[in-house]
Amino acid sequence: MLSGTRTFSGVEHSALEALIVKSKVHKLNPGDVLFRPGDEYRNTIFIPYLGTMRLRRKTGREDEVLPGEFIGLANYLDNATYASTAIATTPARVLEVSAEEFHILERDHPSLFDALNRTIAKKLRERSPERGITSGILAQPVTNIMKSPVATCSKDATLLEAFEIMKKRKIGSLVITSDEGHMIGIITFPGLSEALLEKGAAASDQILENACQTAVSLDPDTPIWEAEEIQRQTNAKQLIILEQGQPIGIISVTDILRRLISRPSALMTQIQLAASIKELQALFKMIKETAADAQDEHHRPSAAVRHLSNTHFALQRRTIELTLKWMKTKGHGEPPCGFAILIMGSGGRKEMMLDPDQDNGIIVQDCPDYEKAESKAWFDTFCKRMNKNLDRVGYFLCPGDIMARNPMYQKSLSKWKQQITQTIRQPSEKGARWSNILFDFDTLYGDDSLTSELRRHLFVEIQQNPKLLQMMMEHDAEGAPAIGMFNRLITTKTIAAKSKKSKTIEVIDIKRNGLRIIADAARIFALQSGVAVQNTTDRLSALVRIGKLSNDMCESVTEAYEELLDMLLTHQIEQAERGEKLDKSINPEELTPQTRGTLRMAMRAVKRFQDSLQDEFSANLF
Repeated sequence: MLSGTRTFSGVEHSALEALIVKSKVHKLNPGDVLFRPGDEYRNTIFIPYLGTMRLRRKTGREDEVLPGEFIGLANYLDNATYASTAIATTPARVLEVSAEEFHILERDHPSLFDALNRTIAKKLRERSPERGITSGILAQPVTNIMKSPVATCSKDATLLEAFEIMKKRKIGSLVITSDEGHMIGIITFPGLSEALLEKGAAASDQILENACQTAVSLDPDTPIWEAEEIQRQTNAKQLIILEQGQPIGIISVTDILRRLISRPSALMTQIQLAASIKELQALFKMIKETAADAQDEHHRPSAAVRHLSNTHFALQRRTIELTLKWMKTKGHGEPPCGFAILIMGSGGRKEMMLDPDQDNGIIVQDCPDYEKAESKAWFDTFCKRMNKNLDRVGYFLCPGDIMARNPMYQKSLSKWKQQITQTIRQPSEKGARWSNILFDFDTLYGDDSLTSELRRHLFVEIQQNPKLLQMMMEHDAEGAPAIGMFNRLITTKTIAAKSKKSKTIEVIDIKRNGLRIIADAARIFALQSGVAVQNTTDRLSALVRIGKLSNDMCESVTEAYEELLDMLLTHQIEQAERGEKLDKSINPEELTPQTRGTLRMAMRAVKRFQDSLQDEFSANLF
């Protein structure tokens, strides 16, 4: 009965048998209650497997609980008193397992661990209805971007006929329709291949019996942001728009991205036309509006932050262009060799917030001219001026001096390779800390082939000498999620910025105690697995594709990452609007009870991910 539910459908039978052995069974009649608001947490988790129940919240909201769903999951994660009423609405059977036993079951049975991660991801999504978009491009209906008419074929068509239609029209799918024109399903090239090569179907066989797949459909008035979310959750390549059961259009993720990219940006145009550092300085002050607009127009916070990062990139690239122009004006001339300006850390991952500092360097092409004193002097002058100009625009100098003006970050490609080789082959704690910043690098300006070659060298070395990854993991372990032994939020004391008098408040550093831990773990897994993408959410998705992470683990970590990113972005936008100094510390007392619950659940997901990284390296690295 459990394996037939959505939650436990992928859980191994041995894990389910172990769960049942460790559980008690409750027989409930309609109206029977498991717990009420204010009841002390019983250190148990409940799982109905027959009948239905409802959760009645103090706000008046009621949610139906179906067989296989967890009851008391938030309490299990947070060790908190019950905040709702769990009541049977039909005759029901419920499993009760102690928190201690369930924790052991999670540890010993990966498929059960994944089922809980899947549920955590679902709960985090449910807790964020405010992430819906009401204005901007993504609030438009899907009919604005759909392709129409839809390519269809009859339910009586053969595999060969479907193949010939797709080949002739150069398309990858066909909607299968009934005689009345209603959608039955969809056929794709992969589905055709599976039918012919794996199932042994003949070309003359009908598609309906051999290659028909369930299609994901939308109503015509579905907003684009919701379509994007449905597509992400279902992994569907195409979404079909139906009107009264008949297909009227089709969209893909490419259509959504194309609409976002085509959006004209007045600020970007102004940046490109800026003729002075002073003009860029004025445009940098518009970052607050850019961040607020990005948050309004992107359903997922990671997409909003990527958009914000692209604006930072444009400002910094124009700063470099004006610096090169200054070099010519002052008689220094053209660059003596090819080069690439590197951006590192959050910039390399395209995860910059409203107040990024400078983490940059320069790779100079290996050429005889660079060894000349006048060439080195040119690059030294250029880098110092570039860092100074970036600081004037608004990107403050890196406290650790990880900048191109520092000789350690200003050298030829061959010297960069030597530095990386030495760091990897002779690992140290200092090298691990350095690597957790430097190894997220990308081209900010210049010859991208130099950056690509350095990244290729990095992956070759790290695959052959993985000991540094262990030290990087240990450095990551120095940062702890803001969740304690009893799943309480852990805060630190600071002086309130908004208070005229010295007032001590308890805060959580969302970046240090949440986002950075996810980014570090994703980086280490990516380096271990040869995944070259930089962005954290891109890395998580890639790690699922290669089988390094389960989809359920990825979902829970990604949703936690999105929630924390959304909290931090909102926090900084509000600070900017009040004219306060920006930070990354959030006072939980200023959050709504629901948002505090979301924060606890997100931090719990962060801890599970960090534990998974530590388990991986302690068990498998050596």
